[in-house]
Amino acid sequence: MSNKESEKLRIGKEEELKVVGMHCATCSSTVSKSIKGVKGVKDANVNLASGIAKVEVENARLKDIVNAIRKAGYDVVTQKVSFKVDINPEDARKLEEKIEDIKGVIKASVNPTNGVILVEFNPYSITSDELAEEIYRKTGHKVTKVKSEVANKSEVHEMLKRLIIAWVFTIPTLYFQYSGLPLVALFTSIPVQFYAGLRYHLGAYRAFKNRTTNMDTLVSLSTNIAWFYSLYAVIVHQQTFFDVASLLVSFILIGKTLEAYLKERISVQITSLRNLKARLEDGRVINAEELKVGDKIIVKGGEVIPADGIVDEGKGEVNESIVTGESMPVKKGKGDAVIGGSTLISGYLKVYVTRTGERTYISQVVEAVNQAQTARLPIQNLVDKVSSVFTPVIIGVSALVFTVWKFLLGFSTEDALLFSVATLASACPCPFGLATPLAVLTSVNRLAKKGIIVRNGESLEILKKADTFIFDKTGTITEGKISVRGEGDKTAISYASAIEKMSNHPIAKAISSIPSSLEVKDFTEFPGSGVYGKVDGHDVIVGKRDFVLQNCEGDGKGDVLVCVDGKVTAWFYLEDKVRDDSVKVIDALKKMGKRIIIATGDNSENAEKVGKELEVDVIKGLSADEKAELVKNEVKKGRIVAFIGDGINDAIAIKEANVGIAISSGTDIAKYAGDIIIPKIGDLLTLLEYSRLTVRKIKENLAWAFGYNSILVPIAAGLLYPAIYLPPEYAALAMSMDSVAVSLWSLVKV
Repeated sequence: MSNKESEKLRIGKEEELKVVGMHCATCSSTVSKSIKGVKGVKDANVNLASGIAKVEVENARLKDIVNAIRKAGYDVVTQKVSFKVDINPEDARKLEEKIEDIKGVIKASVNPTNGVILVEFNPYSITSDELAEEIYRKTGHKVTKVKSEVANKSEVHEMLKRLIIAWVFTIPTLYFQYSGLPLVALFTSIPVQFYAGLRYHLGAYRAFKNRTTNMDTLVSLSTNIAWFYSLYAVIVHQQTFFDVASLLVSFILIGKTLEAYLKERISVQITSLRNLKARLEDGRVINAEELKVGDKIIVKGGEVIPADGIVDEGKGEVNESIVTGESMPVKKGKGDAVIGGSTLISGYLKVYVTRTGERTYISQVVEAVNQAQTARLPIQNLVDKVSSVFTPVIIGVSALVFTVWKFLLGFSTEDALLFSVATLASACPCPFGLATPLAVLTSVNRLAKKGIIVRNGESLEILKKADTFIFDKTGTITEGKISVRGEGDKTAISYASAIEKMSNHPIAKAISSIPSSLEVKDFTEFPGSGVYGKVDGHDVIVGKRDFVLQNCEGDGKGDVLVCVDGKVTAWFYLEDKVRDDSVKVIDALKKMGKRIIIATGDNSENAEKVGKELEVDVIKGLSADEKAELVKNEVKKGRIVAFIGDGINDAIAIKEANVGIAISSGTDIAKYAGDIIIPKIGDLLTLLEYSRLTVRKIKENLAWAFGYNSILVPIAAGLLYPAIYLPPEYAALAMSMDSVAVSLWSLVKV
């Protein structure tokens, strides 16, 4: 193994991982095999009692080992921490890679739009404080641990402070420069160059230390060339450019301050809901995160409800669109549940708090949205490749511009220098880094407001390409409220109702709704098949056709048979109504040319009836594993599969799909599997629309970035001189507006 390969190791010679979900020797054996199956793992010793897996490696990534354990059906105890960092968008990927090289780090996601790094790490290997120190040591970036992922406004305030200082000293610099007092201009330009512009010089230094280049390199290089050449010019009594250096910094700060403001505005659309204030019944106002279960809070019309709870007093209309996606207000009164993050449109409520902190619905939403915001879409790989060569190419072009103007066209050193500096100042790789995350950020936030929670931002791009949609039936396509229609001997039906009262199965509940007060003895349940019991002295079996006919004589129609004393005497037909919005969704998908399958565990005639009604292929009688196998086979065939289910029974199939979509019927989103959670099947169309819009927005943002640089750089290099000339300071202003344009365009919904 070479030294270079050795440096890329993300796990030391031995790592301890806490594995959860093991309950027998087979489990520990399975986990051990899964770890040893990872390339580069030398040995693994899994202790069932402690749940600790000791892993010896030669060359393997911790992320691959953790993924292998999770793929085997178990999980690993990890910790997540968010850091705030000052970073350029184009450096995000490099920083992620460097952090993932730190021992104990599983995954790092850098969000360049709000400067937040979300790191998942092994707490048995490193602490969050040690991690912060290690990040600084390896990358030069000083990070600050944040308690919440809400982007604070310190960046805007910091930028604004430097912007004011820049202009306070730039104006006198201009005055003295054009008054023939270059020595005084030198002194007035120092605060601009070395305080207001310090962040760019430090950024360029960090990039140099990490053997890379970025926007800071271009800004620092261009301003320093102008300033230090002017210093030389003062000594030898030649033309100086202190005005150019100062204006460069000042104009760039205008654009970058505006950009910082826009990024923060986009970032806090949802996350700000976590920072709600709560008014206690005694009149005190506290932060919502300080609330405790049992507190009583007062909510007035127009206010956002700060926590989950139950209405204790009062009445009002509440907008629950953040949970349900429905904008129509819902009436609430004493005893009704209310969800934090929803808005009391009118009225007055005293609410008894039932869930606080991270258990509240809005906290779960914020957490999910934060994770989605750090998504890295496949298209970003192309962007990273372009960004990595962009700055070196521009530096080369700038040198070429100086050579051409000075030595080929015979211009003076000062003029050639201005063209060269303008070229450096006009180019900006930042929009390339912002194009994707800003588009994802705006879509994720907008969807969250509609009650659609995107937990995996990458899924928005994949969903647009999905060609096969597999739906669970019960509770997804249908209402999930099974009704039964009985035929045959009425006494037998009454026996069946009595015996089914002993079971919790959904079909049993439907049958037991038929009135019966008979006593049941010797009840036995055969999971997945049926039930047996003695009713009124008779042996009664109720269950699936195959199960009943194996034990009884006779025949019968229907989905569930009733056998009394060895003979089939009655039967039930099951019915589950198709949701109205299911029809709309299926029709829309058909028009898009998508392949649609209904995969259901229901083996009744009703399943076929649903398929015929919707004119969709139905594969019935599938277990949860068989549904997952179906999805896996479709993926193996090269299809891009979206599976839509209720998130609990279909968890395995949802995980196997390219995009797993769970339908949430409650407020505890943490328990739902899937990349995306939608309140109801009808919201799938909204999701598909946003998937399309997100990908389109990314491409438009990239077109802005490429187009802007393609036009600006040649003009700054003097290609159209003397018809059109772009001085360095205006080139810098135009450059800084490139990122502003991308930010603004991300906010525009078209």
